Amino acid sequence: MIDNIIVVNTCDAYEDVWELFFCAFQEHWPECKYKVVLNTERKQKIPNNIDVQIHNFNSKNGKDIWGLRLKQTLSACESKFVLMLYDDFILEGRVDQEKISNCIKWLNDNPDIAVFYFSNIPVNENFNDNRFEGFELIPRRGDYKLNSAPAIWRREKLLEFIEDNDNPWAWEFFGSYRTYNSTDLFYCARKEHEDIYPYNYAMGGAIYRGKWVGKVILPLVQKYNLQVDINKRGLADDLQQINKRSLLWKMQFFLLGFKMIRFGVFLYIYRIIKKKFSA
Repeated sequence: MIDNIIVVNTCDAYEDVWELFFCAFQEHWPECKYKVVLNTERKQKIPNNIDVQIHNFNSKNGKDIWGLRLKQTLSACESKFVLMLYDDFILEGRVDQEKISNCIKWLNDNPDIAVFYFSNIPVNENFNDNRFEGFELIPRRGDYKLNSAPAIWRREKLLEFIEDNDNPWAWEFFGSYRTYNSTDLFYCARKEHEDIYPYNYAMGGAIYRGKWVGKVILPLVQKYNLQVDINKRGLADDLQQINKRSLLWKMQFFLLGFKMIRFGVFLYIYRIIKKKFSA
């Protein structure tokens, strides 16, 4: 069994992001010894012959089924732990390999831990149990216990929390409900220790709702001398000016949430209403 694998979650439509991702990856983590697996649908070619294994999945009806595809990719990984990344988490600084190695050791020594997130997940209370330097415990019923932030996961535990018809947005928003009756422990980096995998976390990465985040992408395209057609996606520099989600989209989103966690979806509706009136 391979000890550690990096899974880069993507899709064919984001093929134009791959070259930038791996240029930055090679610059800021040249000593990385982990096997890298790219999780996508049909595409099989990586720019510049980068040493990456591609795991493809085609559904019977040709429609991408994100949850099922991710489960099949994870199931094919011969590893105890996986480092989960997304294609627009473009590195902007050196990866702290020592801290990642610490997380892997802690996971090995503590089978009750499911994950160490490399970003902070804000909570209303201080849950720092001081067990692991630089990390704090996420509350049992905290929001975003499942999220897409860079993280080192116990692979079998991650598989338990994914269902076939999940999509990445609903999984991150509603999926945490699946963890509430679990005894597994979830840890995230303390705010002052978000330096393990440095990317533009404040902007959400290099892409926002399908458009390039110019403040992230433009300097790096120039730096690596890449031929990227910026106009194909367009820019989303002013995130506040992007149209809000329509009522229809929100209704469909919560319908998906109901299919995922049934009546647990009303907990999230209650939290949204409470937050709105307490603001």
